[in-house]
Amino acid sequence: MKVFKTQLTAARIVEMTGGRFNGNDDIQISRIADVAEADINSVIFIESEKYISRIAGPEIGLIVTTAEFENVLTGHNLLIVEKPYHTILQIADHLISSDETVMEWTVDCSALIDPSVSLPEEVYIGANVVIGKNTRIGNHCIIAANSYIAEDCILDEHTRIYPNVTIYSGTRIGKRVRIHAGCVISADGFGYLLINGVQRKIPQIGNVIIHDDVEIGANSCIDRATIGSTIIGQDTKIDNLVQIGHNCIIGQHCILCAQVGLAGSTVLGDYVYLAGQVGVAGHLTISDRVMVGAQSGVTHDLSADGKFFGSPAREANRMKRIMAIENNLPDMYHAFRRLIKEDKESQ
Repeated sequence: MKVFKTQLTAARIVEMTGGRFNGNDDIQISRIADVAEADINSVIFIESEKYISRIAGPEIGLIVTTAEFENVLTGHNLLIVEKPYHTILQIADHLISSDETVMEWTVDCSALIDPSVSLPEEVYIGANVVIGKNTRIGNHCIIAANSYIAEDCILDEHTRIYPNVTIYSGTRIGKRVRIHAGCVISADGFGYLLINGVQRKIPQIGNVIIHDDVEIGANSCIDRATIGSTIIGQDTKIDNLVQIGHNCIIGQHCILCAQVGLAGSTVLGDYVYLAGQVGVAGHLTISDRVMVGAQSGVTHDLSADGKFFGSPAREANRMKRIMAIENNLPDMYHAFRRLIKEDKESQ
């Protein structure tokens, strides 16, 4: 359970969330916990009656819940809101951002930073970080240990690079971006041309542009464009172990779950949801607000506002009918064989 440096009082939590407080004004909250591990400095949330029986005693710092459970949870410090889970997220965001504002801004002595790089006063550079020529780092950026940022990159303010991230040259990263451990950004796209029996590499001379508020999970890879830019739109969230090929364009507010793979020049609209292990063939367009189910294979363009799954991916309701028929295939087969046999015997 993470313990934050920041401590929140009841008054501050009420001010922040707009909830109604009932309890001891002297509480100090520095942890977000589940019911089993909560203590006097913890906040938990309860939206379902099944969790109430797991509360062992009154030593929980704060319970965020709805008016429905207020009379059941007497004796506890309560924050009454309409949506407890949303409120917990709000508290968590505040604790995280507050801890970052009180952190010690420093540049580790082992970091190797090109003399052409001008660092702002409030920046954190961890051990063994390497930053290449003419790269620009914004204020309040955090670059953790062993990360490599090549030449001619831009990292805008409040962006966080976790340990062991590799960012190739020419990458443009916006504000408040988070790139988790092990990611590789702007490696060469996978492009080869068979000439006289030999696979010749197609030069990859583009870059990657990542817009504001994007988060990229651990060990994901985003390839640079062959020519032009691979683009990740504002507020898109990418899970762990995702592969995005060269020249892909991802819209705003998209969700790409674990092990999604996009072949080169795939275009995603806004608010596209791709579940785990979805694979998309190259040069396809998935339009706005499309949802694709887990382990689907997309082999053609998908129209806006649709739900699809399967391999190849089909419209969801149609795919459900196909699956229902597939489940009945053994019985249908045996019935068909009986009909053939009866037809032969009648001749």
